[in-house]
Amino acid sequence: MIDHVTPSPARPAQPTASLAAPLRDPLRFLTTSAPWRGLAYFIVSMVIGWVVFFLYAVIVLLPFAPAWSYGLAKLERLRVTWLDVPAIGDPHPPVTGNLSTRAGARIGERATWREVAYSLLLAALTPIVFLGASVAWTVGLILVFGPLFAEEIDVLGTAVDGVISRTFWAIVGLVICAVGLYVTYAVSAAQAATARLLLSPTEEELQRRVNALETSRGVLVDSFEGERRRIERNLHDGPQQDLASLSLQLGELQQSLPVDSDDAVRSQVVEAQARLERAMAGLRDTVRGVHPQVLDDAGVEAACTELGGAIRVDVQAGEGWEPGRRLPAEIEQAMYYTASEAVTNAIKHGRARQVWITFAAGVLGVSMTVMDDGAGGADPARGTGLAGLIERAEAIGATLTVLSPPGGPTTVYWAKAVS
Repeated sequence: MIDHVTPSPARPAQPTASLAAPLRDPLRFLTTSAPWRGLAYFIVSMVIGWVVFFLYAVIVLLPFAPAWSYGLAKLERLRVTWLDVPAIGDPHPPVTGNLSTRAGARIGERATWREVAYSLLLAALTPIVFLGASVAWTVGLILVFGPLFAEEIDVLGTAVDGVISRTFWAIVGLVICAVGLYVTYAVSAAQAATARLLLSPTEEELQRRVNALETSRGVLVDSFEGERRRIERNLHDGPQQDLASLSLQLGELQQSLPVDSDDAVRSQVVEAQARLERAMAGLRDTVRGVHPQVLDDAGVEAACTELGGAIRVDVQAGEGWEPGRRLPAEIEQAMYYTASEAVTNAIKHGRARQVWITFAAGVLGVSMTVMDDGAGGADPARGTGLAGLIERAEAIGATLTVLSPPGGPTTVYWAKAVS
C-alpha cells in the first residue's frame, strides 16, 4: 500500500571528510599517490596564487576581479578532483543575452562575490605559505642532496664532512621532506575544503535550480500532453470517421448485391469489410493509447476498464479508494499511460491471459498496482518501454517499481504523494 515507507539509504561520506582520510593512516600515507597528488595541487596553487596576487596588485585591474575570479572558480571546482574528491557543482544558473546582459546577471549573484572572496583569500595567503614551504623544502633538499655535490656544507654552524655526519643529516633531511609531504597535503586539503565551502552552491541556490528545472519539466510535460490530445482529435475526427463511413458503404454494397451475384465478388466485399473492421479496431487501440476521451470525461479508473481487448482486464478499488475518484489531470494521465503500457507488455511479451489493476489511497497519497499472470522476466534495463515509464513517473514526482521474476507474475507498482 502507499503507506509503506522505504528506508533511507546510508548517507555517503562528506567530501570534506574524504580530504582528511589519507592522513588518518600516516604510515600508509607515504606509500600511496596521495602525497604526490597533494604536492602537485600545492605547486599549481602557488602558481595560480601568485598570478592572482599580481592581478590584485595592479589597481587598474580591480574592477575586473569578478571576471577573473569567475574563471579561477571554474578551474578550482574541477581541480579538487586531484585530491580524489568529487568536483564542485556550479552555483551559477544559465543566463542568455549579450555580454553586458550576462555580466550584469553575474554581478548580481551572491556566488560571484563568494568567488571574489576566494580569490582574495588565495592572493593574501600565497606569499606567506610560499615563504614557509620554500624554507622547509629548501632545507630538507639541501640536507639530502647537498653532500652529493659539495665536499663540505655547514649546518647550524657545524661542518658536515664525515660519512657519519653526512648520513645523519641526510636522514634529518629525509624526515623534513616526509613531514613536508604531510604538511603540503594538509595545506592542499584545507584549500580544497575552503574552495568547497565558498564555491559550492548554497541550499537556496540549489532550491532555485530545482524549482527552475521542475518548471521547465512541467512545461514540457504539458506540451507533450497537448500534442497527444491534438493527435487523438485528428485521428478521431479524420481517419476514424472516414473508415467508419467506408465500412457503412461496404455494408450497403453487400446488402445491395443481387442474390444471384458472383460468389467471388460477394466474398471479396465481405473480406474487404472484415479487413476494414480490423483496421478500425487497430486505430481505436491507437487512439486509446494516445489519449482516450473517457480519461477526460470519467477519470483514470473508467479509462482503464477499456484497456481490455485481447485479454481480460479487471479494475478493482483497493483500500481507501473511492470508485469514480478524480485526480489532477497530469496524475490521471500518468497513471493511465502506465497501466496502458503495462497491459501492452503483458500481451506482447508476457503472454498473459489476465491483468488486474488495483487503485488504492492512503494518508501519503494514491497508488496503482498492475499485475498480470504472464511469464515474467521484464527488466527495465533491457528495454525502453519500462524505462520510459519510470522516467515519466519521476517527471511528476511519482515512483514506479517493477517486480517481474522469471515465470511471473509481473507487478508494476506506481505511487504518488497527493494532498
